[in-house]
Amino acid sequence: MRILVLVLTVLALSVSAGGGAYAQKTKVKSPQPEQSEPSTQDIDAILDEADDAYYAENGQRQDFQRAFELYKQAADAGDAYGMNRVGWMYDRGEYVAQDYAEAFQWYKRSADAGFPAAMNNVGSMYRYGDGVPKDPALALEWLRRAVDAGHHYANFAIGEMYLGGEGVAKDPAEAAAWFQRASDLGVADGHWSLALRYLYGDGVAMDTHKAGELAYLALINGLDVALEEFKEIRTADTSPNFRRRVQELLLRDGFYSGKIDGSFGPQTMRAIEAAFGSAL
Repeated sequence: MRILVLVLTVLALSVSAGGGAYAQKTKVKSPQPEQSEPSTQDIDAILDEADDAYYAENGQRQDFQRAFELYKQAADAGDAYGMNRVGWMYDRGEYVAQDYAEAFQWYKRSADAGFPAAMNNVGSMYRYGDGVPKDPALALEWLRRAVDAGHHYANFAIGEMYLGGEGVAKDPAEAAAWFQRASDLGVADGHWSLALRYLYGDGVAMDTHKAGELAYLALINGLDVALEEFKEIRTADTSPNFRRRVQELLLRDGFYSGKIDGSFGPQTMRAIEAAFGSAL
């Protein structure tokens, strides 16, 4: 199942757990549209109002109907961002009934118009068979296009495909290389997946110290799976060196004041919860 991740372009951040669709938000202030065929400046205003309605900004209530109507207006005028947003709302079933096939069509139109997040979304739908027949080869092709167009999260998705042997031979080393690229670009999923590779020596030489640093990066960048896995670590047979490095980082950043003993007791767990999402 795909996980839908919301990305704010202004923050230059992927994501979700697992691969998934990107709404990708870009806002530009400009006057309200007055023409029957909107100009570029008018489309910017339409999208600005749509984003305000969708995200409930400027003190508004969230209004999916208004957001959809405005995104659709921009999309019908040929705007690639608007097309991706219409696809996103069909994908999630927001205001409109959930319809993966319809979502795919809008993502594809946006991708063909050169929108990087939509290229990722097309790849994701081919990967999981949502709205189109499952096709790992096409998924990989579109994800590579997204990477080439500058979409960071797609690096992580490609890494997952190499890790699982989806449309390619399983290759832990290649997977780790893609996770490294994603991590270097600030993708929290990349931090976590690369941490696991170092923790268990899968595709890279085992390095539990580095694994702790990467896992901590995923935690403070708000990756839900990192928080959940840290909760499991307290009772799991995990490297003491890994645990100690996490405690050192928690101590460094002021979340923890206990012993660096590799024991994830109540004090360490409280620190982990306090650190979660602190870098956002």
